[in-house]
Amino acid sequence: MRFNLFARVLIGVALGFPLSLLAQEPSPRSNEHRVALVIGNSSYAHSPLKNPVNDARAMRDKLKKMDFDVIIRENMKARDIGGALREFRSKLKPGSIALFFYAGHGLQIRGENYLPAVDAEISSEEDVPHQSLNVNTVLNTMEDSKAGVNLVLLDACRNNPFTRSFRSGAGAGLARIQAPSGTLIHYATRPGSVAEDGDGVNGTYTAALLAQIEEKGVPIEQALKRVTVRVKNATKGKQEPWMEGSLTGDFYFIISGPTQINIQSAPADADTAAWQAAEAANTAAAYQAYLNEYPKGVYAAAARVKLAGLAAQGQPQPQQPQPPPRVKSELAPPEDRDTALWQQVQAAGNRDYYETYLKEFPRGKYAPLARAELKRLAAQEKELQVQAEKQAWEKAQQINSEESYQSYLTEYPRGSYVALAQAALKKMRKEEAARIAQGKLGMRDQQRPTDDRKTPTERPEKKKQDEIRQAAIGELSLARLSAGDYPMGAAADDVTDNPEADEAARPQHNVRIGNFELAYYEVTVGQFRKFVEATAYLTEAERPGRSPGCHVARNGGDFVIERSANWRSPGFAQTDSHPVVCVSWNDTQAYIAWLNGGAAGYRLPSEAEWEYAARGGSVTPRPWSDTGNFFARVFQSNKGTDPDQPPSRTCRNANVADETLKKLLAWPVTHNCSDAQAYSSSGGYFGRNGFSLYDMIGNVWEWTQDCWNPNHSGAPLDGKARTSGDCAQRVIRGGSWSSGPAYARSAARQKYAASYRASDLGFRLAKNPS
Repeated sequence: MRFNLFARVLIGVALGFPLSLLAQEPSPRSNEHRVALVIGNSSYAHSPLKNPVNDARAMRDKLKKMDFDVIIRENMKARDIGGALREFRSKLKPGSIALFFYAGHGLQIRGENYLPAVDAEISSEEDVPHQSLNVNTVLNTMEDSKAGVNLVLLDACRNNPFTRSFRSGAGAGLARIQAPSGTLIHYATRPGSVAEDGDGVNGTYTAALLAQIEEKGVPIEQALKRVTVRVKNATKGKQEPWMEGSLTGDFYFIISGPTQINIQSAPADADTAAWQAAEAANTAAAYQAYLNEYPKGVYAAAARVKLAGLAAQGQPQPQQPQPPPRVKSELAPPEDRDTALWQQVQAAGNRDYYETYLKEFPRGKYAPLARAELKRLAAQEKELQVQAEKQAWEKAQQINSEESYQSYLTEYPRGSYVALAQAALKKMRKEEAARIAQGKLGMRDQQRPTDDRKTPTERPEKKKQDEIRQAAIGELSLARLSAGDYPMGAAADDVTDNPEADEAARPQHNVRIGNFELAYYEVTVGQFRKFVEATAYLTEAERPGRSPGCHVARNGGDFVIERSANWRSPGFAQTDSHPVVCVSWNDTQAYIAWLNGGAAGYRLPSEAEWEYAARGGSVTPRPWSDTGNFFARVFQSNKGTDPDQPPSRTCRNANVADETLKKLLAWPVTHNCSDAQAYSSSGGYFGRNGFSLYDMIGNVWEWTQDCWNPNHSGAPLDGKARTSGDCAQRVIRGGSWSSGPAYARSAARQKYAASYRASDLGFRLAKNPS
């Protein structure tokens, strides 16, 4: 049997092989079969382009270095389309990584996308299908070959040179595609929009793509999000790339560099380590977590006795579903390679790893368990899709406009609420027609006295403000989080080099959280701007008086008041998609009051809700672990410069104080890694946690509703905000781009006066379930 790198290294660890032998592997992706079709069309008879052939050549060279078998066509003519597809199909096989890249003109007709040949003579829409490559044909080729991962990258949204020949059925840019399962499509700009050809050697989108895909250890979805940020910044927001579809597993252009793997020894007895942690916490949730992980462990009986004792004392018992049975946690005998791999796969609990196990041991002793887990994960994913559609429908109902219902129908053309959305659209259009008919009464209606006695100039102003507020609400996107128990605060063994921070996060205690909603992203500059423009609100940093301004970072790690700094100019460059900063707790309350329009609804989260969301179902100090399993160590990247400290994985998951900030401002306390961000980053630049929320750790600190108390003694057990204590000061959570390890963790908390403003402090919205 031919083992891939993961299996070989895992088995080497189990058998005690020298790691130097394993490190000679040329690449951890060597067992993947990668095929790419790359097309660049520049020499059009009408409206030639400067960059597409350059783009195709650069992409070919880059992909070849990543082990792709590349088929390239430059200035493809109509007669060459069939041959290119046949060659592409002949090289694909089941399980391949299939990639299609195109740069050139692209156009849509009645919802289908076409990539015209350079010799196309198009005088009407009927000519297009015969002289162009249909994108759906490429997708069908990939799907028919049963490729494992399908990637489509389209730098093809330039102006349509044939528009004058078309009827109204042809739109600008490319049409949105309903991507098949296992397919990811990335457009150079939003469907229906036009992209730039670029002023340099490469197009704007391709230049960003070429720069990004060399980054090691970044999943494709996150890599493409970073491409989006690069393009938006390069075009000052005029062009925004767009992603459709999803993959069932992770794909990396480069998993790691030349494979020098540093592997730390794992504890000899994971069962005992888990039990010691549970005993240290001494809570029902901790003992239940131990039983979930080791239902047949050495200390399982003791854990049940402890649970019974806590129940007798009246401590709430966790209501958690039991996971599927796990194998015993004892280390596998050296000769049992099957078990050695299975233990690591179980530790990861991820679809990719179960599939890796089945690929290596299709008839292994744990194969039935692996298939059962895959079935469970598939059902879980389906449920998440159902919930996502439900949220989209509820959002459409909340906005209650033609645009919102049409947006739902575009997103879910075969969804569960299609009939209701169509009925709502029909009703709204009838009502609009009736209003138009009534308008014929014109002058007679205008002569009637108004009930509210407002002048004609006041009414449009109020209506405009309400339209802006409704538009702001329409841009919000909140996750629905279900009720649950969790251990809030830092565990006894969660110790940092900052005793003050550790003490503020204790004692750990079990909290019951009710259903609530929380924004996927921190409130952005663009969202806050709508509020200011509608109300002429001045933030506390902008008001004249004794202490205007905002605290900004200075060399050496200090924050000092800068009188000219505010949310518009916090001391570094930002776009409308960056989180708004330099806003006080009082400012957040004004924004929320405007958003609610006099009714209850949006609010700040309590710090108990915030921590529950930040953990995303995890019980470690951070949603990720710096001392993780083998897979985590293999993907280690972006190491720091301190040889005496282990490299931190935090920079791959969050925007924190890092090597970049150390070099820029001589920052004294940093993580031993680099995230390439000195200040705040656009929302979504880093990966999401287990609840699909972004930037819960790092980026900017976030205000919560709670009054400050020095620790969790006497804190509510129902997840509500703490309204007693020092209410002139409020709790902030999550750490920021300026935070070292002590504050970049789920349990960390700090206090600031309600009027305090800083360039690393913003907020996130919460809401009771509607």
